[in-house]
Amino acid sequence: MSIITTVEAVPSRLFAIYAALFDSENGEARERIEYWSTPPSLKNTAEDGGGSPTKLFVHSLQEAKRLGLVEDVDDKLSLTVDSRGGGKKGRDSEVYFREFLIRTLFDPIRASEAQQAAFMLALTWLMSSNPLKPMSFSEDPSSIIKMEIGENARKTECTTLLNYQNLLYWARYLGFATVVGNGTSRRIIPNPVPAIEDALPKIFADNNELPVEIFLTRLAAVYPIFEKGSVRENFDAMRLVPLADPGIRLSITTSIALQRLADRQRIDMRSVADAPSRVLDFGIRQGRVSHIRLRGAQ
Repeated sequence: MSIITTVEAVPSRLFAIYAALFDSENGEARERIEYWSTPPSLKNTAEDGGGSPTKLFVHSLQEAKRLGLVEDVDDKLSLTVDSRGGGKKGRDSEVYFREFLIRTLFDPIRASEAQQAAFMLALTWLMSSNPLKPMSFSEDPSSIIKMEIGENARKTECTTLLNYQNLLYWARYLGFATVVGNGTSRRIIPNPVPAIEDALPKIFADNNELPVEIFLTRLAAVYPIFEKGSVRENFDAMRLVPLADPGIRLSITTSIALQRLADRQRIDMRSVADAPSRVLDFGIRQGRVSHIRLRGAQ
């Protein structure tokens, strides 16, 4: 099980559990957390004879425990010390929630221990997809994934439509995708701009400008799903048809994300003669970049 296969474990439900416990340093009874984290509409449905909402809570709680967010202490539910991250009552609990998720889901060792390794592999597939051709929110992509990486497709856990949609909920929440449209017309666009932007201070920790290879190495240290990252390299090794120019061309998703950050004046990209560079692939045109500079840096 994981946040992909546990379809009840969407970001809003896990955050509801986390937030309910964040202001309670001594823990809370399970029944109270279930009451606080269950939407009123579901409570009303159960009270009117429409069935119990406990399955939503039980499965969400199981995933919260698997992730290391929550633990049982003296017959109460409490946040783990790691997931609290030093946060205190009255602070912005969602900041600590997201920080913990990023530390857990994007660390190969921690993710494996929490049974979440499939998430990064599935997200790598999404980041290698073409944002110029948005995908349907309502169509199972398992056959498409299998065409790319064969029997390894099952390792992504995107084997059903519901699992795929859970991946998309988490990708959007963590800053890797945009959902557009309504109903059956909804489309998914791989869009890691928010995630990369959040990582810029860590990437440029001690420099204002970096050669593109160092920039990519540091980005991959935060999110191993990007070029030069261990999960990305594992995914590329699974491809039935190898990439034509690995190590030279950036994916369309990465290229467009960097260009959007440049358009927003968050970074500058330049190509220095004779310096090692990467090809930026924008689908209908190309560019080159050898150095990336953080805008606004002194």
